[in-house]
Amino acid sequence: MLENITNKITGIFQSLSNKGAITEKDLDTTLREVRVALLEADVSLNVSKDLIKNIQEKAIGQKVIENVQPGQQVVKIVSDELIEILGTQSSELNFKNKPTVFLMCGLQGAGKTTSVAKLANYCQKSLNKTVSLVSTDLRRPAAIEQLRILAKSNNIQFIEPKSISVEEIVKNAINQSQKLLSDILIIDTSGRISTDEELLLELKTIYQIAEPQENLLVLDSMMGQQALSVVEAFNNTAPLSGFILTRLDADPRGGVALSAKYQTGLPIRFFGSGENIEDFEVFHPDRIASRILGMGDVVSFVEKAQKDFDEKEMENLQSQMMSGKFSINDLLKQFLQMKKMGGMSGMMSYMPGVSKIKNMMENNDFDEKIIDHQIAIIRSMTKEERTEPDLLKASRKRRIATGSGRQVHEVNRLLKQFEQTKKLMKQAQKPGFANKLKGLLGGNQMPTIE
Repeated sequence: MLENITNKITGIFQSLSNKGAITEKDLDTTLREVRVALLEADVSLNVSKDLIKNIQEKAIGQKVIENVQPGQQVVKIVSDELIEILGTQSSELNFKNKPTVFLMCGLQGAGKTTSVAKLANYCQKSLNKTVSLVSTDLRRPAAIEQLRILAKSNNIQFIEPKSISVEEIVKNAINQSQKLLSDILIIDTSGRISTDEELLLELKTIYQIAEPQENLLVLDSMMGQQALSVVEAFNNTAPLSGFILTRLDADPRGGVALSAKYQTGLPIRFFGSGENIEDFEVFHPDRIASRILGMGDVVSFVEKAQKDFDEKEMENLQSQMMSGKFSINDLLKQFLQMKKMGGMSGMMSYMPGVSKIKNMMENNDFDEKIIDHQIAIIRSMTKEERTEPDLLKASRKRRIATGSGRQVHEVNRLLKQFEQTKKLMKQAQKPGFANKLKGLLGGNQMPTIE
């Protein structure tokens, strides 16, 4: 996420980090490079110009704080300005009536219907609200069926659209959601082409009937500069209350995220961080600014871990590991928990110095799919083989390799990894293990990435 701009900006500030003092010439050179990085990330020209101007005004003549390097002070100023552009604080959803009506609009292919289900899932699981969904998309083939399937598979109430009139569908949905005592009704609308006046008029009609507390525009992060004209077209038709960004995880540039709020004054509420329904995060401007500057987002990482990890399961696993009863089934649970967190690369994306960590992983030929391969190997084993690895002789290993679509040497590698982990767990039970571990790490602190 935001990989290009993060790599470039962290690289630019690296050159300032060791300077004892920063001259006006140093600052001009740095800000010129930052401006180029912003433009290459598809940030609008106006936003880039204003950001550089504000940074320059605040940085020149800045008093040097004792014990703080000048380069770090400049990074702090840039961080503050990025937060200002992205929005000084996260904006909460507006709950007023019951049901509270949320309208979702957007262009075709922006990921609107999937975002409807993600928002509903978030409201139910994170906010403890009951949600009903309805689709008014009568033009796209299978649009209603897509939302119906998403609702059913995630235990979300779906209201059947029993009319060919969007007006009747909306009125019926409001009545039905009241009878179901739903806290929220989310209305999915037809995907529009910005120049399609007929569909924009339909959106205006739905808006007038539904009187939504939130009218959220789903924006594809990969659209670039043209997204701003799209925002204007929708906002003129039915006043917007905020944005949901999709494919932010797939777009290394991130120009829309930096331009949308600044140009319109409307908040970015959420962003999609993957394909799964749980891959949906609240947009915290300060945390996104921290990621852009390569400082990571440990707070979001902890929140995600608390949400994704089964606490009871992890306690049981820890207990088994410390008692020396660590099995291949336990190793499988570890791999599955890592997958929940987005794999190794997903976990690393929240860490400070992410670009350096990624380079280290690439230089060591780390393949993210290894975890998938290891899961497949374990799932090709019988219950007895998972609990008694000593049963795994040559013929059984060949069968497991064939069943998982892998090679025998990969099965051997997994078994070796299991034995090493098990051995480490046994050592952890012995007195003085912590001191021995410190010795292996070369001192009293974990190694850090400078």
